[in-house]
Order: sequence, then C-alpha cells, then structure tokens
Amino acid sequence: MTHTLHRKGTVEDLKEDYVMLAMFAAGINDSYDDSHQKMVKIGEIMKKYNPVNIISEIVWVTTSTVTAAFDNLESVKNVIRELKKEDFGISIVVSGLISEIEEALKELELYPHTIHFSLGTFSGPKVQSLPSEKILEITTMCGHHTVSPQSITNYVKLIKQGKITIEKAAEKLTKPCVCGIVNTKRITKVLNSLISEKKN
Repeated sequence: MTHTLHRKGTVEDLKEDYVMLAMFAAGINDSYDDSHQKMVKIGEIMKKYNPVNIISEIVWVTTSTVTAAFDNLESVKNVIRELKKEDFGISIVVSGLISEIEEALKELELYPHTIHFSLGTFSGPKVQSLPSEKILEITTMCGHHTVSPQSITNYVKLIKQGKITIEKAAEKLTKPCVCGIVNTKRITKVLNSLISEKKN
C-alpha cells in the first residue's frame, strides 16, 4: 500500500500515526461465499480498538479493502493479535515507523512478508514549489492527495478569525479522504502548530 508511505513528520509525530489495511487478493480469496463477511469482521475488529479514522461500515460489505488510522501502537498490536487468532486468510498491511512495527510483530511472533520504504523527496526544480513541511505533514496523510494545501491554508485563516474551531477544521480536512487513512487527531496537532507559527 504505497500511498500510505509518504507521511511526513518527526519520529515522535509518527509514533502517533499508523495505518492498517486489509485487502483481498483478486481472483484468489475475493469470491468465496464468506469473503465479504470476513472483511466486515476485520472492519469490526479495527473499529473495536478506537481508530482515529476508518471507512464507513456501509462500504465494508461491497469493498475489497478495509482501512483505518490509529494514533498509538498498542491499538495496532491489539488488532493484529485478534486478526492472527482469527486467521482470515486476508492480507494485512501496516504502515508506520518500521522500527516500531518490527518490534510489535516480534512481540506477536509474526514476521513481515514484504517491507516498502519511502525514499523521501529529491531535489529538483519543482521541489521549490512544494508547500511548507507543516502543510505537507497534513497533505501526505492522504496518498490520493484529496487534502489540498489551499484548504489547509484557508482553515488556518478561518481558525485565526474565530470562524471555526481547530477540531471542526480537522474533521473537515479529513472528510475528502474516502479511504480512511487520514489521522484526524494528528491534523489537530499540526493545525495548532501552524496557528502558533503565524502568531510568531
């Protein structure tokens, strides 16, 4: 799931940002009588451990994937522990700090099948056109880029004018990401930082 790999932030920030995805293998485990029931059950297990974002239950019964964002590793471990016990035979992807995930898997006596790394942003003429690092901390939470820098700038302005709360702005910025991987709680923290920057 490479669209979750490019999230920006400090190590401490990213210790509060993990994405989980369950996905069918097309033509292999997506057409059994109980395939979608299994996916619904996976969604219910994820929801049980308080994700900060998750796709809606209505979508679970018709989709080939379930995604959720968590703000702590303990919740992720609890989800993985239950999924291991259930053994649904469906691929599970976890995105976040590799050092943290590897330790969690070792504790649960599991081993990663594949590891993908983001190499970051390389220098070049177009790099100068990128938004600030703080703005990118929000936009990169949605791998399909449905959270625009212009929206973030606009909400920062509205918050400063007292026209919207930080929490409501974070909720509105989260909404366009239909795959459920934007970390609403982390957006709130970044918006606080952006407002503080503007005051200084």
